[in-house]
Amino acid sequence: MNIPFLRQLFVVSSILLGAASTGGILGLPSVLVEQLKKNDSLIEIDLETETWIASVHGFAGIPSIIIPFMMQCWGRKIGFRCSGLSVLIGWIILCFANSSGTVIIAEVFQGAGIKILLVVSMVIISEMVEPKIRNISIVSYGIIQTVVILVVHTAGNFIHWKTISLLMCFPIGLALISSCIWPESPAWLAYKGRFDESRNSFIWLRGKNKQSLAEVNALFIAQREFLHSQLSTKSSKRSKPLMRALWQKISGRDFYLPIFHMFVLLSCYFWSGNLLIVVYAIRIVGKIIENKESAFIAMIVIDVASVIGNICCPILLKYFANKTILLIGGALSIVFLICSSTILYLQETGIVATDSLLCLYSLVGFMVCSSTALFMIPFGIATEIIPLRHRGVAGSLYIILMSVSYTTSLKIAPYIILHLGMHGIFLMYAFILSFCFIWIGKYVPETKNKTLQSIEDHFVKNSKDQKVFTDEETDENIYLNDIK
Repeated sequence: MNIPFLRQLFVVSSILLGAASTGGILGLPSVLVEQLKKNDSLIEIDLETETWIASVHGFAGIPSIIIPFMMQCWGRKIGFRCSGLSVLIGWIILCFANSSGTVIIAEVFQGAGIKILLVVSMVIISEMVEPKIRNISIVSYGIIQTVVILVVHTAGNFIHWKTISLLMCFPIGLALISSCIWPESPAWLAYKGRFDESRNSFIWLRGKNKQSLAEVNALFIAQREFLHSQLSTKSSKRSKPLMRALWQKISGRDFYLPIFHMFVLLSCYFWSGNLLIVVYAIRIVGKIIENKESAFIAMIVIDVASVIGNICCPILLKYFANKTILLIGGALSIVFLICSSTILYLQETGIVATDSLLCLYSLVGFMVCSSTALFMIPFGIATEIIPLRHRGVAGSLYIILMSVSYTTSLKIAPYIILHLGMHGIFLMYAFILSFCFIWIGKYVPETKNKTLQSIEDHFVKNSKDQKVFTDEETDENIYLNDIK
């Protein structure tokens, strides 16, 4: 029995329980808005309130930028627990909400939680799971999310939104309990110079095979070099002005380049139209199909297409690289967006019948392709390319980018649709994706089956500043041989 693998699976299962609750948060606004619009609803909403219910999760995540700094100081587990607790509080408030203001307050807690929950989940998976199953673990996060979104959208036609909120408390509660069992991240412990604890944590998670020992050896060497350089420059940093020291940090190639890559990667999802369809599913399908029963069935079909895409992702990852799937799936997504835009425009001009299902077929194709390529792969790559030493600041920027992109894309979408039409917003997404994929294809490195240290070396080191670790590396190898 492969005990280390089962232990890694246990850690991933905690993350996936959090993903289930996140899927509920993403799927509920569509159901919530639809139920609140009914005549028998005790809570009344207008267009402005509707857009806030759909988009407030974004801006609500900005205050959680402090969590990555806490994670750098006190560990990854505290970040997971803080984010999970915030999500749980949001669900509990939603269970007792009796006004639109209370609903939005509940979503503020949820928004603050899910943004950092995604970040810390990607960090934990990247640091605690071996490279061979890292990609599968990351995309499994997306699979669980889309399955729960499908379940919530389906259940919303039969179950009250407060009942759904109550059920969603259980997975995140179990995730918080299980996080008390697994150890701290070995990469973070090495970053803090706690090499003995890091070694024990690494062995608990990965065992003592040759490949694992080589990986932890490379991690220790890199972190000892970093800690030595920090000590040697500590006195000089004290004498430098704060702004000058900050500029030296952010002007480093290992900082600004991964950050810009991260911005482009995250834009692939938030400005692709996938999120718009997930959150405004009922409203968008209702614009295409006027019959309510047919629109409900069409919404479920689109959700199923999203699940199919997410299931295809780990299968394709066995045979193809991350960037290959991202670029090919992204290109097909652009094609389907352009087709949807064209069909909707032809329907508006009367060339295509208004009851035609061509646009629905195109949207189903888009959801399959975008869910395969854009739902989780960009988030995984964006996390993997950030050097360990910058994960505090970069984690906060990660949250800011997600929060602003989430709220902005959803808040302005109804108004763009109002002025440009559905065909206009789909065409806009196609142009944005085109620019993103040109950059990714040319500059973003491949991360599949690579250790975090080798990915970091892509940005940190070059042929001119490579250092030879003679005595120190020998000592480290002797140190690790004692583990065997």
